[in-house]
Amino acid sequence: MIVKKLSDVKGGGFPGAGYNERKVAEGVAELMAMENISDALRHKIEVLHHFGLDAASEIERYLKARSQTYGNTTTTRFQFHVSASVKGRVMSAEELTDFARQLMKGMGYARQPYFVYYHHDTENNHVHILSTRIQPNGFPISDHQDIRWLNECANRILASDIDKDIAHIFSYNYETEGQFANIIRSHGYKIGKVEDGYRLFKNGGDAGNISDNEIKSHLSKDSQKRKDRAKQLKAIIKKYKAEITEGKYQSLNNPEVSKSHKKKPKLPKVNSDIKKILDSNGKPLNEERQQQIQQLIDILKTSFGIDVYFQKDKNGQVRGYGLVDHAEKIAFDGSKVMRLSELIDFTLKPERKPTPLDVYRSLFTAEIISDGTNDSIHISTVFGDTYQTVMSANQSAWYRNTKPEDKEDVALMIASTAFTEEILLAYLSRQPIQNHLATIQSVSAVKQRGGKFALRIVTNDGMSMMIPMDDQDESRYRILSPKDTQDFLNNLAVHYLTREDARSIIQRIRQTTKDQTTVRVLPQSKDFTSQMAKVFSINLASSLLFLNVDTGRGENREWEVGTRHRSDAMDNQSIGSTLII
Repeated sequence: MIVKKLSDVKGGGFPGAGYNERKVAEGVAELMAMENISDALRHKIEVLHHFGLDAASEIERYLKARSQTYGNTTTTRFQFHVSASVKGRVMSAEELTDFARQLMKGMGYARQPYFVYYHHDTENNHVHILSTRIQPNGFPISDHQDIRWLNECANRILASDIDKDIAHIFSYNYETEGQFANIIRSHGYKIGKVEDGYRLFKNGGDAGNISDNEIKSHLSKDSQKRKDRAKQLKAIIKKYKAEITEGKYQSLNNPEVSKSHKKKPKLPKVNSDIKKILDSNGKPLNEERQQQIQQLIDILKTSFGIDVYFQKDKNGQVRGYGLVDHAEKIAFDGSKVMRLSELIDFTLKPERKPTPLDVYRSLFTAEIISDGTNDSIHISTVFGDTYQTVMSANQSAWYRNTKPEDKEDVALMIASTAFTEEILLAYLSRQPIQNHLATIQSVSAVKQRGGKFALRIVTNDGMSMMIPMDDQDESRYRILSPKDTQDFLNNLAVHYLTREDARSIIQRIRQTTKDQTTVRVLPQSKDFTSQMAKVFSINLASSLLFLNVDTGRGENREWEVGTRHRSDAMDNQSIGSTLII
């Protein structure tokens, strides 16, 4: 475990919010915990994250508001930003988050507002903790010798004996002693044979014994869970093998070059075992193939917490491999997932690629209707809702001048800009991000000046908001009987809150589109140029994908892969792995 305090920042800002939220938006981090913050902020962050949008400005604004000093200090170093990292995947996101909570308690921040982010963009699992030093009374938490205190606090938390480590290792699912050996290696241990079992070594020291009987007593039998997971892993490997072959990752064709451009291209260091793999002709793999295999191994480890170990015969020749899946705590013989010959084959196979617009095809159909004078866009959603509106001259010209094979895509893009709120509202009404009704303490109708009615909503955390009623909703409210009034108001409150969620998402997507198209003012959707419509449509599609597919931590991305790739029948041959010392 390595605990670091990030550089102090003067000026009362919280740049750590932007750093961590960018990682979340890039899909390489996840917000694991939000402690001692308002329900309103928690909900807003959850809404933005569900749509793949960052909440940096909201978090920084909140932390600044919670950092009022009232003249009790002259410091402007408000931010408290710490990282905690472990080797490889020996601690899960949940375990690191629990460690972060204990660390904050030990450092005197238990009652401060703070955020814990789990990052999986390197080979080592790590978390970032972001908080404010300023307490509610305006005095700062002392940062005198806080680096020393951080390390002492971390050491106290981690001061567990070897039995805890062994218990964690035995929580993994394995079928052979060879698989158990790979689990041990993945946790930073080495094994030596003794009379009645095995001795563990770590960091050059003796770490205890494990008996033969204990290893065998934890052997698992083949199960449906193992079979299902093997299919998912095969889909993951196939997906990233294809992307490496297509050049989407660093390779010999586009190697990493130093910033000064004076040094030679820098290639990833290849595992020595890869150099001992032979091709179908019995010859060593060429340098490009070795690099591709190394890239695949790095991706599996960094993005999914999967370790790969090659197994050699007595002559040192690689004959098979094993996998340790830390996300699901399962060890496999590689042949149960994908044959070694297939694993090292990076021949490009043509495959139809999906497009971001596919998410619209799963939600609605779009049709352009002309009455001889005007063109109209008509959509029918999978939820049974239908919408229609007259197209602008720009939209009509764009559609009419499009090639026949591209007209369907253009119709989808026009529909997504014309009915953005309707699409989001219909979707969120049926698959809500949050149970709004459970967060509401009371709902009432308030008559305002001019005779119009507004909805007053009070949430469980005491926050109150006023939302004007639509004309149609107000007309319905006026004719209701007293016994039906409250149910109507409750349902209306949920509808309005859901609409506010949709509008906050639209506002953020419009801002992103404005920035990407570099225009000073983004016009109304009907006045979009074709380029604006394309950019807006892709941004909306990306946000919807976060609702349709579970793309949380990197370890869980296999669910997305599994739905997009069909897995072949599993190879039934086993490499018969045994424990090799």
